[in-house]
Amino acid sequence: MTTKRKTRLTHRKNILQNKKLVAVPIISVTIIVLASIVAFTLLQTSSKFSLKAAIVDQLEEHFQNATFKETVTRILTDAGFNVTYYESKAVSIGFYEELAKQNYGIIILRAHSALRNDSSTVDLFTSERFSNQSYQQMWSKGFLSEGKYLFEPDSSNTYFAVTSKFIENLDGRFPRSIVIAMGCWSLKLGTDQLAQAFIDKGAEAYIGWSNLVLPKDTDQETATLLEKLVQQDKPLGLAVSEAKIYTYSAESNVTIQTRLDFRPYSSVNLTLSQLVASAENSAKTTLLSSFQNAISLVAKPVRRLRDLFSETTRLAS
Repeated sequence: MTTKRKTRLTHRKNILQNKKLVAVPIISVTIIVLASIVAFTLLQTSSKFSLKAAIVDQLEEHFQNATFKETVTRILTDAGFNVTYYESKAVSIGFYEELAKQNYGIIILRAHSALRNDSSTVDLFTSERFSNQSYQQMWSKGFLSEGKYLFEPDSSNTYFAVTSKFIENLDGRFPRSIVIAMGCWSLKLGTDQLAQAFIDKGAEAYIGWSNLVLPKDTDQETATLLEKLVQQDKPLGLAVSEAKIYTYSAESNVTIQTRLDFRPYSSVNLTLSQLVASAENSAKTTLLSSFQNAISLVAKPVRRLRDLFSETTRLAS
């Protein structure tokens, strides 16, 4: 065999070896990409209603109520919910930033809320002291506001509150969640931007108060409401309509009435059993459907990879 012939064969062998070397990382990268596609597709099932519940007790620092915590936890756990309790000091801006990622089916916001000075909208309190040196980017975008407790009129303490824009821009979704906002004005007629923000992020229903409400009263009505929704499986509209209307005396002999309300009104006949049933059904059908969709997504690149590998093997033999 001539030297020239040997050189050509050696060159061809080197090319084939290089193709083998190239095929190995291609295969590895393709497997990783395909696995990511499958995992992402299957994880979409987590967007359905879940038997996870959160009690966000921002009021706990000033208005402790162990009975409320125990009663609500028992109602939910007896119904099969996995309940997570958050004490006041945990309720920071960072906490709210992560809330939509936690897949809670029921969220109980035992937290202060307040009207802006111009009565244009309602914001939700954190337990984080206000500082004009912190969160400047969020502040500039209208995600935060500064709030003061009405029961501390002489105090200089103010706190960060999150706005409806903050909720709108959260990462994650509320998986057909029922959100119960226990604070004052949490669903005041004409200022329901906060309610709409939760709904736009996936919540099935938002429940709140039309006006001022005392902690002991909101505790009582929320516990009763949960009994009706969870234990008695009453439609949401009926359960809310049966809540007590409270009348308070204010300055200058003015009386204030406050009641529970909900949004959207299309959820009037919603029951918890419907949400649970839909989650159980979708956990089966959606898992199969998602897997089939994932397989169809990866089928074509897998065939291409197989053909590439077969061709490389053939040339190398």
